[in-house]
Amino acid sequence: MVGNETSNRAPERPSAAVYRRRRIVAGILVLLVLIGLVAGISAAVNMLRGDDSASATETTEEATLPGPDSQQPGAAPAGTAAPTPPAASPAATASATAAPALCPPASVGVSATTDALSYTAGVAPMLTMTVTNTGAEACDVNVGTSQMEFIITSGSDRIFSSADCQQAGEDLFKTIKPNTVETAKFSWDRQRSAPGCSEVASNPNPGTYSFTARLGNISSERTTFELE
Repeated sequence: MVGNETSNRAPERPSAAVYRRRRIVAGILVLLVLIGLVAGISAAVNMLRGDDSASATETTEEATLPGPDSQQPGAAPAGTAAPTPPAASPAATASATAAPALCPPASVGVSATTDALSYTAGVAPMLTMTVTNTGAEACDVNVGTSQMEFIITSGSDRIFSSADCQQAGEDLFKTIKPNTVETAKFSWDRQRSAPGCSEVASNPNPGTYSFTARLGNISSERTTFELE
């Protein structure tokens, strides 16, 4: 009889303290899971941002600049006066006259290229000036037409300069990031020019010519091409 009474007794229910401990342990486990999820998501986002930053650093940007405008040798300069600009506000004047943080000359690279190695009769060579910030920091460069010069020579003979007949030159200060490329193009009509845009009787004959790009006091290496 004693054994039967013992086996039929209902199991004891856990105390309230045991329930509290179980709830605390369950809450801690849930919190740890949430922290793990947040850490994983944050790490994935940082990896994606790192990849984007690396891609942006390795990519060389390129922008096109307006080239100088030239008139025909011997042509009279235009006599139409430019309209008077409206008076600038003091704030605008102060901003316009603020000196830019110029790149040191050693951080500015200038190169010269043509769109072909040889040109048949009647085809105008397209000359390209490329300006690159070779330094480690972004800085300002005057890439305006007032600083550009496209020069064609044949041996020691000066054939053409875009500065000879340039109608108007303007300053254009641009902030150039490291490894960023700025380009300016000029189509040469295969005519000679002279300082002051005076008329020249002869034009270049077929042969080998050299193109040099100059930005301010910085000149490129010469690149050669053929006129047929």
